Amino acid sequence: MWVGKEANEIEKKEALATVQEYLQTHPSGREIDTPILVVKQGFEPPNFTGWFLAWDPKKWSEGKTYEQLKKELRDANDIIRITADNRLETLSSSSRGPFYPLEVLLSSQDDLPGDVDPAKKENFLSDDDFMRVFGIPWEKFAALPTWKQLHMKKERGLF
Repeated sequence: MWVGKEANEIEKKEALATVQEYLQTHPSGREIDTPILVVKQGFEPPNFTGWFLAWDPKKWSEGKTYEQLKKELRDANDIIRITADNRLETLSSSSRGPFYPLEVLLSSQDDLPGDVDPAKKENFLSDDDFMRVFGIPWEKFAALPTWKQLHMKKERGLF
């Protein structure tokens, strides 16, 4: 678990729980008793940085500070929240249709209706069908990390 120098207290506090949840829900079935090591920014050992071919140890020590970048890009949390809010609004909107039965969406890409994006088949399920397929409402699905959504879609043949 890599911890940046500019991580705030909430990020530091929640990091371990996030890593543990990741291990429990990882699509490849990682062992939940996998050792978790904390690697602090500036103290990365070679066996850590070696996994990242483009690792630049001077990336954050030269040029703009994290705070300057954050101002330029706006607060990353606001961007994530805006994205999630827009996705929630889009997915829970009654104007989502048209809807297709699950059987139609499970057919081969060649047999899909022309307006169905094969990477977003879940958007063409009615609220009832979505709940039956995923076991959670649109709002909860939209709030999940993208990798978890993708895993759920693959498990159900919708990707």
